[in-house]
Amino acid sequence: MTRKIGNFLKRLPWQTKLVLSSSTAIFLTFFLFSFLEYHTVSKWMMNREEIAVNRTITDIAAFYKVKPGPLTQQDIENSEYFLRKMNDKDQLIRVYNQNGELLVSDKNGDFSVLEPTPAKIRTTEKVSIEGNEAIVSRYPLIGQKFKGTLEIVRQLNNYHKMMSNLFWVMTIFGSAAILFSAISGFFLSKQLLKPVRDLARAMKRIKENGFQGRMELYAQKDELTDLTNVFNEMMDEIEKSFMKQKQFVEDASHELRTPVSILEGHLSLLNRWGKKDPAILDESLDASLQEVSRLKKLINDLLLLTRAENPRIKIEDKANIHHILPPLIKNIEIVHPDYQFRLDLESQLPLARISEQHLEQILIILIDNSIKYSSENKKIWISAKQIGNEILLSVTDSGIGISNEHIPEVFNRFYRVDKARGRENGGTGLGLSIAKRLIMKYNGSISIDSKEGAGTKVNIILPIHRKF
Repeated sequence: MTRKIGNFLKRLPWQTKLVLSSSTAIFLTFFLFSFLEYHTVSKWMMNREEIAVNRTITDIAAFYKVKPGPLTQQDIENSEYFLRKMNDKDQLIRVYNQNGELLVSDKNGDFSVLEPTPAKIRTTEKVSIEGNEAIVSRYPLIGQKFKGTLEIVRQLNNYHKMMSNLFWVMTIFGSAAILFSAISGFFLSKQLLKPVRDLARAMKRIKENGFQGRMELYAQKDELTDLTNVFNEMMDEIEKSFMKQKQFVEDASHELRTPVSILEGHLSLLNRWGKKDPAILDESLDASLQEVSRLKKLINDLLLLTRAENPRIKIEDKANIHHILPPLIKNIEIVHPDYQFRLDLESQLPLARISEQHLEQILIILIDNSIKYSSENKKIWISAKQIGNEILLSVTDSGIGISNEHIPEVFNRFYRVDKARGRENGGTGLGLSIAKRLIMKYNGSISIDSKEGAGTKVNIILPIHRKF
């Protein structure tokens, strides 16, 4: 049954859900408020009734006490007129002796009463007499010549009448409030859902016409305007991402076309007549192997770039720079003995918040770029120091440098300042793009300070690894 109700509610339109939810919320709020108010008023009125009865019985008892001389039964019997003056509607005042014999009484109203019950102490209680509630208060009268009980029985007719009126007033106002909330909720939900409908229509337009469609901004500054702004910004990012993807496919196709064409040319040459000429055979095989290696490097770089952009890949994020840089520089010196590498590290560096594998990969990319474009002045400086809660890593060379107009573009995929020289050096144009993606993965930053003909300095800022 509960599942059926849940499925039914899920199938309802949002406008109906909003109306139902607002009406239910107002009903529950009003019901809780009315419930508390009803019981508070009921308790207060019952307390007022008890106070009135106790005040009356105290005044009558005081009247008997101040009479001159000892209180006698005759005095009690002669007090009927006084009791009548003290009595209220729906109330009985009576006095009886210790044997339960009635001496005097005044009854204002038609209702049933209890049998006399002599009391030794003052009591006030709530009783039910033939289905009718009443407050009974008893006061012992003790004198030298008389012992008896003063009793007041107060019917709660006024109390029940007042509470009945209050109940119906609350019911009528509650029903009116629910009806009003349902009507106002209908119009309000219609107005609130208008931006959602506009959003749905905008999505349909985008689906039919492309990524150029946007939502119109609302004049008011509220959450709906924020939603519209977020949607438009999201569409801008999607369009930008789509254009980057399109450019990536075009660039990748262009980069792959050259080695594939070279391979096809050499294989065609060998197939026609080159396989019979040892010199041509060796030359074509060497060129083909070189292009295959270039293709392999390009594909590996593309896969690496894809992994760097994947936020779901979770790996260990702490690296000891003192354990990574010195061995890395020694290995590079073996491969490039004609280059001079200067390593400048602070003696006590904290752990960097990045994986050792990724940090080593980034440094290899940057040092490899410095080597490629520093063929004349073969000196490269690598430094690392702590600045506040961050670590600054720098790779500096005295190579050909980069002009200012090219610096913002060098982190783009397949971008080369000198395309011909880049291919000669075996580059794919993906190194700096991979490095930037990896650094951003750890909330770091990378920047380039370069001057054409004077060299390049690449600065990396990484956060410090903290134990939590």
